[in-house]
Amino acid sequence: MWAKRICRGCDHFCLNNNDALRTGCRAFPDSIPNWIGEKHSHDKILKDQVGDYVYTPATREFNVLGYKIEINE
Repeated sequence: MWAKRICRGCDHFCLNNNDALRTGCRAFPDSIPNWIGEKHSHDKILKDQVGDYVYTPATREFNVLGYKIEINE
């Protein structure tokens, strides 16, 4: 899975929140659906997600692997 650009700049993306073992995010821990960023901006809770996480701009400059986080303004 290659995360959508919007996901890579989110605080809940696994590589941005100290969970490098998962391939998704806190809302979609197993895999981020392809329709995120296309049909939905994930600014509201979606019925298929885990918890109440929505897009939140990343608060770190680098993720847990040392890569610069792309912040979408």
